Amino acid sequence: MKNRKAIALFAILAIFATACGGGTTADEVVEEAPETTEAPATTSAPATTAAPVETAGPLVLASLMPLTGELAFLGPGIALGATLAIEHVNAAGGVNGQPVVWIEADSGCNGEVALTALQDVIAQGAQGVMGAACSGASLAILDTAIGAGVVMVSPSNTSPQFTNMDKKELYARTAPSDLLQGQVMAQLLADDGVKTISIISRSDSYGRGLAEATAAAFEAVEGQSVNTIVYHPDGATEFSAEVTAVTKRKVDAIVSILFVESGCGVLGEAYEQGKLDIPWYFTDGVKDGELDTNCGLNGAIEGMKGTAPGAAAGEAMTRFSAAYSAADADGKESFIFAPQAYDAVMLMVLSAIVNGVTGTEIGSGLQAASGGGTPCVGVDCIPLAEAGEDFDYVGASGDIMLDKNGDPTAATYDIWQWTGDEAENLSTVDFRP
Repeated sequence: MKNRKAIALFAILAIFATACGGGTTADEVVEEAPETTEAPATTSAPATTAAPVETAGPLVLASLMPLTGELAFLGPGIALGATLAIEHVNAAGGVNGQPVVWIEADSGCNGEVALTALQDVIAQGAQGVMGAACSGASLAILDTAIGAGVVMVSPSNTSPQFTNMDKKELYARTAPSDLLQGQVMAQLLADDGVKTISIISRSDSYGRGLAEATAAAFEAVEGQSVNTIVYHPDGATEFSAEVTAVTKRKVDAIVSILFVESGCGVLGEAYEQGKLDIPWYFTDGVKDGELDTNCGLNGAIEGMKGTAPGAAAGEAMTRFSAAYSAADADGKESFIFAPQAYDAVMLMVLSAIVNGVTGTEIGSGLQAASGGGTPCVGVDCIPLAEAGEDFDYVGASGDIMLDKNGDPTAATYDIWQWTGDEAENLSTVDFRP
């Protein structure tokens, strides 16, 4: 039986403040990527639901997902979640009586690849984009999307960096900030009796943000400084120095923030050095990545645990899970972030019905569509939107409730462990405002 824990958001505000301040104490750092300057947050008031706006032409949406690169194992499953939303919307009559046009493009997990893909879908008339998957790729293309008036809603960007950027209401996400995942990881470590840790992390915005959040939260819980080692994944094939550095200090556990391809380099080196003899903890970047087989670890990580954004139980999740299972009959696609992809598309669709189909119009109504009126699930929200009524979209991933920064204020996390190549969910942790 799954054990569910509810954590009130006000109880972790102090953790948030520490994490935002980058509270990690790094005794030894191999390499660090330069910090990215963040613009101040927008302060606009949330939009309110109004009568639907009639806009000529169909709604054109695009998917920018990694079909190649380090997160290619996640891309098809996320894209499938979004495609189900398009199919459901079009079966219900589309937007303004016209089918939604859907374009799919490969963003890789790379800024240059993502930019080419974005420019291509914009040329095809896309007003909204579901993506990109990788935080770094989204950061690389966000200014271009804003300049073109195209709204982006990512199902899997978790870097805290997005929160305080000036996004002109043209960016939101249905995955929660890693400030929350850092808290979940710290609590998992404490529950497992871990008193000291080191962290090895990617040097990109995802890795850096989650490493800082985890270190800050763990230091607040245990009062112990954290040794953080970062590595640059692009093109790297040798990780002996990083593994030696992160395992040099005697600790109870190591938290690893990896993607599969370069992560196998790190874990393979740790295996060769005999450094998998203490618990390693993992995050969403490798869940469903079949690490034991792909990295040649021969069962060395069996039973080790991890954290990842999940989906709240309820009618919306039940419906989505059934549709996803039917579409993925052989069960080959990863499920992680697929519910969030469905929600990203549905929020854009519902906002387009109410406000109009341009990117700016869609972006202006995302917060209102995510909460504040009559609760509804999936396409059941469409009649309410068409009637100009206030509605609260209850998503496949949970009751999202976007704030003024485009961040979800509610979130669910899975606690999981490796059982062979399977990431077996053990319990869930809920954050609710």
